[in-house]
Amino acid sequence: MGSRPEGGSDGGVSLPPAKPHQTMSVLARPRPVVEISLLRQSVGALAERRTLCEHCRRTPLVGERIYLYGERVVCELCRHLRREPPQRSELVHSAESAGSVRVRRA
Repeated sequence: MGSRPEGGSDGGVSLPPAKPHQTMSVLARPRPVVEISLLRQSVGALAERRTLCEHCRRTPLVGERIYLYGERVVCELCRHLRREPPQRSELVHSAESAGSVRVRRA
């Protein structure tokens, strides 16, 4: 019962070990200066536009309710830290929904 077939295989597919110089060369390729600067710019632009909770500095998730106290945004998890009622609350939408077309009733 507990013995293995000769050759040490347990019936699965046996793959040869990866060669370190082949796998690391893909990850360690030098990045052009232009590529690095464009990446930093795009990450910076995304960070500027995202909404952060006033208390925990967390970015609320899509579908989560946020509470607005004037200009301050408070997430669902930190709502209990405020005694006063919020001015309003909103549901967080995905970035793709900002450019979508919505039907408006007249």
